[in-house]
Amino acid sequence: MKKIFAILSVFALLFFTNSCVKKSRVEQATSNQQPSSQYQLNLNVPVLAQMQNELVQIVKKVSPSVVTIFSTQEVNVPLFPQIPGFDLPTPSIPQETKALGSGVIFEYNPKDDTFFILTNNHVIAHSKSVVVSFGNNEQHRATIVGADPKTDLAVLKVSAKGIKDPSSRVATLGNSDTLQVGQIVLAIGNPYGLDRTVTMGVISALHRSIGLTQYENYIQTDAAINPGNSGGPLVNIQGQVIGINSAMVEGGQGLGFAIPINLAKWVSSQIIKHGSVTRGWIGVMIQQVTPSLAKALKVQNGAVVVQVMPNGPADKAGIKVGDVVVGIDNENISTVQQLQFKVMETKPGTTLTFHIVRNGKPMDLKVTIGKMPTNPTSVSETQTTTDLGISVANLTPQQMQTYGGGVYVVSVDPNSPAASSLQPGDVILMVNNHPVNSVNDFKSLVSQYVKSGYVLFLVARDGQRFYVSIQTR
Repeated sequence: MKKIFAILSVFALLFFTNSCVKKSRVEQATSNQQPSSQYQLNLNVPVLAQMQNELVQIVKKVSPSVVTIFSTQEVNVPLFPQIPGFDLPTPSIPQETKALGSGVIFEYNPKDDTFFILTNNHVIAHSKSVVVSFGNNEQHRATIVGADPKTDLAVLKVSAKGIKDPSSRVATLGNSDTLQVGQIVLAIGNPYGLDRTVTMGVISALHRSIGLTQYENYIQTDAAINPGNSGGPLVNIQGQVIGINSAMVEGGQGLGFAIPINLAKWVSSQIIKHGSVTRGWIGVMIQQVTPSLAKALKVQNGAVVVQVMPNGPADKAGIKVGDVVVGIDNENISTVQQLQFKVMETKPGTTLTFHIVRNGKPMDLKVTIGKMPTNPTSVSETQTTTDLGISVANLTPQQMQTYGGGVYVVSVDPNSPAASSLQPGDVILMVNNHPVNSVNDFKSLVSQYVKSGYVLFLVARDGQRFYVSIQTR
């Protein structure tokens, strides 16, 4: 009897549950059929309200550390406009130009009441004077502590006199090694002079290389970055600076790039201590191992050596063309960037064990890291230095798509006539209104017009195009 009662109880429970489910479905269907006009949008969703409040607090926390940078440069400009089809020499005159950028306060020295500010090298390169604006009409002339064109970073020093609670102006620096694609970020800067403009986006990609500087490991973001944003901070939702905004794709939408803050920390610490950056160097030219190369080289990934500088550290250690570097000491090497930065950040004189694969066979070589020369001999056949003191290289395929042609300025002799007008990272599109598509084109055109007394360049820089006239005699 008890067994029967238990079975009946189970059936009754199932019936009651089924009835409730049916009733719920009917009510839900009825609810779904209600006119949409009766639905009221809830704008007070707790999660959204909390997120909005957090973003506001982040901006309030970081904005005081963001400054506007005004730099004055002197360039030579043609006295008369160049007439297309008539490549006649024209005199040029020096003219002052103003450049606008952003910066972020990252250190305060109470001993002499000064701030250290991070910005981009291209913001202050070849400047006669640099002025920093803190907002509210607070401006001070800045001193360039040092600059590093190879990473496009620079450090300024400026008086904090008159600034209330200066230590509160110092930004908190984060850890860019822990970033992940999809994380929310804010870009703060002064685009087109609109000070402390805030834009929001996500990290779109990591470890990007776009061919602007020698050492690249960019954070890509869709947060709007425009001219004037250069040097400003890219911030995470903890209010920490995780990058220095540096570049955008000309004509591109949602394609901005920032230098990882860990690289900026390393560069700035050397600049503050020594006034310049000392890098490790081994004297090789390397290439990324692609899937097709991996099969031929019998490796999964790594960096393959395509040229070795005679008598350089790598040559002395026995590294040969065709060797694939797959590791250094206890660290795996899977990309060109990893190898570049590992060597760069190693103190000269340090001996490292390079794990390489040669003809499909693994082997170890001891390499003593050297100090990168100020002007190392180029191992690239696509790079040349002209009589004007300008060293240029062919554009990468990505750059060719962006600019449609031109050559990339690798370095400029500070004592050359081009020093006041050009800077590393510029792209020369035309010489005397003739298109340039390669280093050979550039050399040929420069040698043709250098005897006329001037050379006219059409230059692309920071999303803008302008003419530069270089006097040659």
